[in-house]
Amino acid sequence: MAEDKVCIIGAGASGIAAAKVFQQHGIEFECFEKGSQVGGLWRYNNDNGLSPAYASLHVNTSKRITAYADFPMPDDYPDYPSHEQMARYFDAVVDHFGLREKITFRTTVTEVQPAAEGRWQVALDSGETRTYRAVVVANGHHWKPRMARFPGTFSGQQLHSHEYRTPEPFAGQRVLIIGIGNSAVDIAVDVCRVAKRTIISTRRGAHVIPKFVLGRPVDEFITPLMSYFPLSLQRLGFNLLLWMARGRQEHYGIPNRNTNCCRSTRPSPRICWCACATATSRSSPM
Repeated sequence: MAEDKVCIIGAGASGIAAAKVFQQHGIEFECFEKGSQVGGLWRYNNDNGLSPAYASLHVNTSKRITAYADFPMPDDYPDYPSHEQMARYFDAVVDHFGLREKITFRTTVTEVQPAAEGRWQVALDSGETRTYRAVVVANGHHWKPRMARFPGTFSGQQLHSHEYRTPEPFAGQRVLIIGIGNSAVDIAVDVCRVAKRTIISTRRGAHVIPKFVLGRPVDEFITPLMSYFPLSLQRLGFNLLLWMARGRQEHYGIPNRNTNCCRSTRPSPRICWCACATATSRSSPM
């Protein structure tokens, strides 16, 4: 009976992990996925309409750290797999562990409500309602973009990184990227190859971490630090690794993590850095 099962919402990385663990422990479950395939955000142009993946996207943790512990990624994968390789990996996982038959595709969970005796009622877009003893919400947090609001007007194109796919539409243009997170830096590197000028606006500095140190993925050094050493030694080791890999990042025109960026910094030839977005009119080198 469905009332004795667990409901999993989403068949991305976390939903697959939950399904795999439940199956290994003999816990009955049903998984609902809005799209027609597994992989979630790693499925480029996912037909669920929610994936933010862009064409050049690669995972930013190495394959040995990223893979499920009992199912390593293929040896012929690069250290940092692309979104296509990640999607193929998730396909291989669900087929290897026999999970696909327990995933209902093209089905959206529209509502979850508490029910009697600690159960949960789950409404589907088909109009059906099922009752479960527990619900795992694994629909991720990258599916709904949040647009920043700034005073003034702007007549050019505005889009969230969630909508970005390829750099070609920005050829010959001046592009301002607001933020210095993973997607922002990825897109800046992508766009600057074709744009007239690419500018990153950041409220404060941030660590820009190289993917490799001494020829090995950087997280193969960092993960042991996080696991075995106290915080003070973690910070010391982390800073030493960054210094070995890149020196002082200010030399590249990138402010340090603890720097308040209310002033312009020295731009690089293709990407320049400016102050927080509310002050770009007075500090940007555009």
